[in-house]
Amino acid sequence: MKPFLKIEKPCEEALEKMHDLPDGKFCDLCSKKVLDLSKLNDSEIFNIILQNKGEQFCGIVFKRPLNLALQPEISFSHNHHPRKTSFTKIAAGLALTASMINSYPAQTKVVAKTEFVSSPSKIAKENQKKEDKTGDGNMIISGKVLIKGTNKPGPETTIHFITPQKVYSAKTDVQGFYNLEVPQESVKTENLLEFSPEGYHYAGKLMIFKKEELLKKNTLYLTENEGIKEYGGVSAEGLFANEKSLVFLGGKKLDYKMFNKSFSLFYNKYEVYYIPKAFIKVFTTDENINDLFITFVK
Repeated sequence: MKPFLKIEKPCEEALEKMHDLPDGKFCDLCSKKVLDLSKLNDSEIFNIILQNKGEQFCGIVFKRPLNLALQPEISFSHNHHPRKTSFTKIAAGLALTASMINSYPAQTKVVAKTEFVSSPSKIAKENQKKEDKTGDGNMIISGKVLIKGTNKPGPETTIHFITPQKVYSAKTDVQGFYNLEVPQESVKTENLLEFSPEGYHYAGKLMIFKKEELLKKNTLYLTENEGIKEYGGVSAEGLFANEKSLVFLGGKKLDYKMFNKSFSLFYNKYEVYYIPKAFIKVFTTDENINDLFITFVK
């Protein structure tokens, strides 16, 4: 899933009681500025996060992921020399470091509950088994994405089959159907799929599947995001790793400090898939790991 903003501690003061400022509000209750992030693009939000060094601050947000598609206008301190340090050099250094660290560990046998509904048709099940392999060593994962409560096709949704080495993707058609082809050897006992609807109206989902579940045609139901503003102590989830994070770069483990430094300078050069604790058991048995960053150089 993409990095996102969340409210760690909701503010007890009503917005109507706060004083207006050009860039937000001022709260008398806690004597702090409350930045209105709902009017900013992702690049501007990212710059504010960097200025606060990843620490929590007060803000007004809409519930949505960060797009991470824009290059932030970073103000470098006198210790940084961006013209002398190219991304190519940093990427090469990261790749070398990652190659010297072990590749990702084996999966566990813990499976999270999914919300998929399988087709009851015996004929469909037989057909699905036939579609297990395409003849070239690949497997077809197929299903449908609908809107919960209406059973109508949802917005165009991208389905990601996530592995540390590579992420395989496919999109739904106008009727909500998708077919995702992945190498047979990439399918493990448990597997992680992400469903990312276009726009912010519907919530995306991470789902864990057993291998046998992927042989069925499944239906995922999208739920609407709450279109209301939230405000309080804001933090960014999935932007920066820490000592309890596991970071992969192209399938190899990478030191989190090195990743944070490079990502802060060149974040538009990376494709990042952030995996919260509830789903990391697909990739590691280490209970001390709190989250996972699967990253690739674009």
